Amino acid sequence: MTPPISGTTRLAAVLGWPVAHSRSPALHNAAFAAAGVDAVYVALPVPPAELATVLRALAATGALGASVTVPHKEAALAACTRVDALAARAGAVNCVAFTGGEIVGHNTDAGGFVDALAEAGGAVAAGRRAVVLGGGGAARAVAMGLGDAGAEVIVVARRPDAVSWCAARPWAALADALVDAALLVDATSAGLAPATDLALAEQVPLERLPAAAAVATLVYHRPTELLARAAAAGHVTVDGGGMLLHQAARAFALWTGQPAPLAVMRAALAG
Repeated sequence: MTPPISGTTRLAAVLGWPVAHSRSPALHNAAFAAAGVDAVYVALPVPPAELATVLRALAATGALGASVTVPHKEAALAACTRVDALAARAGAVNCVAFTGGEIVGHNTDAGGFVDALAEAGGAVAAGRRAVVLGGGGAARAVAMGLGDAGAEVIVVARRPDAVSWCAARPWAALADALVDAALLVDATSAGLAPATDLALAEQVPLERLPAAAAVATLVYHRPTELLARAAAAGHVTVDGGGMLLHQAARAFALWTGQPAPLAVMRAALAG
């Protein structure tokens, strides 16, 4: 049962544009109820031009925290009054804590992805190769998390010259990169729509990937063709639901100082 909202209830929110599809309210409200935290979590649609204003307003009202999603993660970095070292390296903020009037930016995506891989049995041993598709903010967080875990990370992008945060390789190099890989991660937006999803799957030579390698995507709201083909070929597969769960768990711990009730949050995500 959801606790009653009172004059002491603190606000938490996910900020995006659009954001109505987000599963974060279900995850966090279940966690607050299970842990006895007097807070409520809502989805707030925030136009890009209004992000800094909304963050300042939340800080001024004593909000507990905020999750930041597409398209605001890079802009949130500049809107914070302080960012931790991980968010600074990632170049993106996906989690904000409001502390003493400050807007403190964190990045829980990088560690959340690694946590999800480990839970699914797809963890990459130190020194093994991980191939990340995409050059945007999501790819950067995933690559950073994998690199911090000791992986040899190769980033492959359609427009490698546009990737400023690493030496990305062109798509033509993908087949050779997969030969010794222990993990392939689709961090592009292709899986969000059926047409681009199919096109990407047809352009990834899964036959070059070792049989023991894992294949992951950051998409969680629909099954992707790439993951379906990888599963049919016998690979361990990891969808974006695990990353969503574990980045949320890290955010919960930052906001409350308590360990996240993972089983409760997982059940809420499945529901």
